[in-house]
Amino acid sequence: MTDILYSLLGGMVAVSVVFMLLYRFSRLDGKMVAVVVALLVVGIYMPLVIIKWPGADVFAIHIALYLVTVYVLGIISSQRDARREDGETGRWFHWGPATIVIFFMVVIAVNSVYILMAQKGLDSKATNWLLPEPRGGGQVSSHFPGTVARDFRKEEGEFNQFQQQMKEQAARGWQIQKGWVGEALARQPSRFKLRVLDRNSTPIGDAEVSGVFLRPGDSRLDQPFEMQSQPGEPGSYRVELVLPDAGRWELLLQVRRGEQTHEIKATTRIEAAR
Repeated sequence: MTDILYSLLGGMVAVSVVFMLLYRFSRLDGKMVAVVVALLVVGIYMPLVIIKWPGADVFAIHIALYLVTVYVLGIISSQRDARREDGETGRWFHWGPATIVIFFMVVIAVNSVYILMAQKGLDSKATNWLLPEPRGGGQVSSHFPGTVARDFRKEEGEFNQFQQQMKEQAARGWQIQKGWVGEALARQPSRFKLRVLDRNSTPIGDAEVSGVFLRPGDSRLDQPFEMQSQPGEPGSYRVELVLPDAGRWELLLQVRRGEQTHEIKATTRIEAAR
């Protein structure tokens, strides 16, 4: 995200420099310079994002701010040209265009603050002052890295495959029993247990079980794991985990046996360590 800030600020500075050079050394008026620079922005930036697609949100904020920069400079220069044509002297920047320029500057500044907050979060003192204490204990996180659980299902082909897998899974009729052994506390070893049965309630002991505990809003805390079968307990699997923070967690679990895959999603709540 810091790279995004650098590319935004650097691009806006580059657009401003090119605009001022053309306006100063060419015979074009402010409006025509704005048109030329806008075409240059689109003509240069579009091939770059086609070669290396950064995502729709990153593309949108870059192209919007670059073109807004051109628009603001076009307003300033065209207002100056109009004053010159009318032979007016003194203040050449009318309060109307000035208001528009200030508005866009405020929008750019606020969006920059949002980007910094999303990446870095608020200062700890500001966080404690502005945000309530979490009910489940732990620390408040005011940043959001932008990762959404299961967003790999967004492609249509993968989604259709996933839908077919869910139909086969329902027809298979496997029974999954899961839960914590005892109370699960943050930053302390906790045992998670799973029992797998087929449709006839026969234990399935030859499966491969893996999963990940997903932390909503902070993918850096995600905890992938693999479960081991328990000798003397057919169909039972266990794993010991240390989840770093209290609160709500999402579970994505996969049970594989040969070509068969059974996938489930659940949520759990981890209590703060006492």
